[in-house]
Amino acid sequence: MAKAVGVGRTSLYGRPTLRVDKDQKAMRELRSAHAQHPLYGVRRLAIHLGWSENKTRRIRQLARVDAVRARKRYHYYRGRAEIAAPVNHLHAYALFKDIARPQDGMDYRPMAQDANAWAQDFTYLRIRNGMYYLALVMDLATREILSWKLGTNHSSMLTHIALVQALRNNPSPRILHSDRGSEYMSERHASTCLRFGIQLSASKPGKPWQNGFMERTVKSVKEEIGSLTAYGDVDELYVGITNAIY
Repeated sequence: MAKAVGVGRTSLYGRPTLRVDKDQKAMRELRSAHAQHPLYGVRRLAIHLGWSENKTRRIRQLARVDAVRARKRYHYYRGRAEIAAPVNHLHAYALFKDIARPQDGMDYRPMAQDANAWAQDFTYLRIRNGMYYLALVMDLATREILSWKLGTNHSSMLTHIALVQALRNNPSPRILHSDRGSEYMSERHASTCLRFGIQLSASKPGKPWQNGFMERTVKSVKEEIGSLTAYGDVDELYVGITNAIY
């Protein structure tokens, strides 16, 4: 047959191997791109990689077998605030380093040292068996996490339990600061703060840096927890959070 078509036998034998090698290389590129863009399907990944239509069509068939799929987007329920959002009472403690030179930036030491304030926030943690939410309460003066609560729903109940735990073990602050999430704009929080003589404070909409100390703490905790894919269940996650915080 090789003589009939005028080519060497080795070239005929080598073609399937060459195709397999190219396919395997393409699948490695696809998996690598998918790890960086988990919400992309094969078509968008192919565009990202600059593949031709023919190559995309073939690799798409292989991907069906290899189960490269876009990760499902989760739509989270946004609750409704039960109370009017308070003003940002910490704003008065954020001073310019030099009033004559605002370009030098802000001095946040008075906020931490003089405000007698706590900050609160929550974050999500997706491990192998599902989604969990972690609510945290922090002392702005010491940056110590005073309490935390892990749950399966990001409700006002979750964040309120974290607050009550902090109040149970520490003198109450003068100011309790958060963003404007409905979890914090709740009757539970308002009534508890009223009972303890605490002034609720909230960042302005779309300005997460106004709760920057807490945002930074949440990021640090998640970095200490490490790769969430390493956690198979909530018990393992609980241990990981405990080790990260304490």
